Amino acid sequence: MKSIVFCASQRFKKELEEYIVQLKSLAHGHNINPVILSPEFEFDDVPDDFYLLAEEDRLKNKQYRQIIITKVYDHLFRKIRVADTCFIFNKEGYMGPNVIGELFTAAALGKIIYSLDEKCLTGKYPDGLHEEPCCRGLIHQVISTPEELIRYLA
Repeated sequence: MKSIVFCASQRFKKELEEYIVQLKSLAHGHNINPVILSPEFEFDDVPDDFYLLAEEDRLKNKQYRQIIITKVYDHLFRKIRVADTCFIFNKEGYMGPNVIGELFTAAALGKIIYSLDEKCLTGKYPDGLHEEPCCRGLIHQVISTPEELIRYLA
C-alpha cells in the first residue's frame, strides 16, 4: 500500500479537498487503498474567506499565529516523513512559503515529488508572483489530474 502526502496553500483548501475526494473515488473503483495524508487547514472561529487572505494578513490573527507553527511542524515531521510520495498541489503554479518548505523537506528526505502544475510561482498572490527555479528542479513529474495520479499509486 502506497502513501501520499499533499502540500498546498491554504487558499486552495476547497480545490484540494475536491481533488482528494476524486482521488479516493478513483482508488475505490480500482480497488486501491492508498494512505492519503493532507494538510490540516481547520482553525476555530475564523470566517470562511480567511483562507483566501495573504499569509501576511492571516498572520495578523493571534490564534492563527499560535496554531500555524504546530500545524506546519506536524505536516513536515509527521506526514511528509512517513509518506512514500509528496504531491505539491500548486494550483495556477502558486506555492506559498510553507509549501516551498514542505517541498524542500520532501526532497531532502528523498521522496518522489509530483506537482499539479509545471510552473513554480511564489510571491504575493495573484499579481506579485515570480518564478522560483530551484523548486522546479525538485519535482519529478507534473500530474494534473486524479486520473493520472491514481496510476502511480497502484
